[in-house]
Amino acid sequence: MSNQCRPLANFNPSIWGDRFTSTPRDHQQWEAYSNESDVLKSEVRNMLVSAASSKMTEELMLINTIERLGVAYHFQDFIEERLGKVYGNFESDQHQHDLFTTSTYFRIFRQHGYNITSDVFSRFKIEGKFDEAISKDQMGMLSLYEAAQLRTPGEAILDEALAFATSHLSAMAKIDLESGSLSRQIMHALEQPLHKGLSRIEAKHFISFYEEDPSRNELLLKFAKLDFNLVQMLYKQELSQVNRWWADLGFDSKLPQFRSRVVEGYFWAVSILYEPCYAVGRIMFTKVLCALSIADDLYDAYGTMDELDLYTKAIERFDLQSIEGLQGHSKVCYITCLNVLREFDDEIIKKGRYYDVSYLKEVFKANLICYHIEAKWRDINYVPPFEEYFPNALTSSGIWILGVASILGMAHVDTVQACEWALTKPKAILVAEANARILNDIVGFEEEHSRPHVATSIDCYRKEYGVSKEEAVAKLEEMIDNTWKDMNEACLRPAPLPMHFITVFLNFMRVCFVTYKAGDGYTHPEQQLKDEIKFMLLDPVLI
Repeated sequence: MSNQCRPLANFNPSIWGDRFTSTPRDHQQWEAYSNESDVLKSEVRNMLVSAASSKMTEELMLINTIERLGVAYHFQDFIEERLGKVYGNFESDQHQHDLFTTSTYFRIFRQHGYNITSDVFSRFKIEGKFDEAISKDQMGMLSLYEAAQLRTPGEAILDEALAFATSHLSAMAKIDLESGSLSRQIMHALEQPLHKGLSRIEAKHFISFYEEDPSRNELLLKFAKLDFNLVQMLYKQELSQVNRWWADLGFDSKLPQFRSRVVEGYFWAVSILYEPCYAVGRIMFTKVLCALSIADDLYDAYGTMDELDLYTKAIERFDLQSIEGLQGHSKVCYITCLNVLREFDDEIIKKGRYYDVSYLKEVFKANLICYHIEAKWRDINYVPPFEEYFPNALTSSGIWILGVASILGMAHVDTVQACEWALTKPKAILVAEANARILNDIVGFEEEHSRPHVATSIDCYRKEYGVSKEEAVAKLEEMIDNTWKDMNEACLRPAPLPMHFITVFLNFMRVCFVTYKAGDGYTHPEQQLKDEIKFMLLDPVLI
């Protein structure tokens, strides 16, 4: 079989056509929004400064609203400074607060890496169980549910809190609460918990909830709306640029059977690096993901083993001379990957940085070598033991290389330190890889088994432990749940390097949750992911 093409995968063409290819900016609207936003931004900053001298609860609630509206990145340094100062005060007077306040405090501090103790919830328990009386507090229950999402391994009280809150919120949703913001918030939270949601999507949802809040601050609301639309305009411009790059490559005509997922790749880029300052990072991330995706397709369905052997040897050298001997699919893929790496290097040089993309090359090689191992396993119908399969499958998930691309694209002064940290495969990366790999294996199981394909974690677990598919999936879903706990722990202080680098891998888990929650949304965006993409990238907020 080594010299025969395998049955082709059923990869559909892009669903977007030229929708994002040309999106001219309305300069008059951009200028009007920008000018008004600048004025409001100054006023919001003054609100934060004034709140610093008010009651701690009022200050924390203002910070919470600003964060949930998606505009906290404008004031990040100030917010970090204030949280550091009030952290100790909360622990000293925590017994004064109700369920909603306690839960909100806990969530905010945990989200910022403070290892606030989960014992703060003990006083809401009676005889070892959560007091049923608190279930009447709808906002409190929603806040408890959101706080419990940040549990770490061994925090039994938060496991209990999550089960308790989920049960009661689900009952509320079934009763069909009176229509309004709270009802929609509860239903949205059950479908897509805040901690697992994407920054810009969650901000847009909260803007609509906040708009219906009688106690809303109109200035904050207007600022959040303007900011969302301005950032969305920026995203559209960037996506148009990447789409033109892809069109110039002519990939859709050269290899039409390969996945053309530029829009979906850019959606991932925004999910990982959403702040406006990371424009170059988003563009280069998308190009790296497109290059990785076509390499994945080559190994998965479109190359013979002889061709893949030559291709892998070329990748191990990664230079222009290695193109000799490559033909057809592999030659086009190789040139694309090489050019993307060169372009990344050029962009870094333009920004005046002294590091290069050698880190990215190393993990790119490692990723494709793992693809090659899987291709060989598939060709001989080998189902390895789970413990043999999983380490290789972690790297082939693509999270490692995309994480390094994200770090390089952020272009911080401490990027070299972060890249060297990433090359050691620390806990945050291993956890994100495990989450992505298992999710992908579960949602893609049926389709991938309709053609020759490498064994998945389900196959390997079934064979090693002699269990049914359903039992294997249940165990793997338990592993997914544990990855969230492990990532929450990895995000706690003290951190080995600045938190924005570690958050990259938390964001990978978030975008995987959204992409794979109803199937393989990357390969088949028409099934569900298209709605999330339109919500984030196409439809503005009404002002």
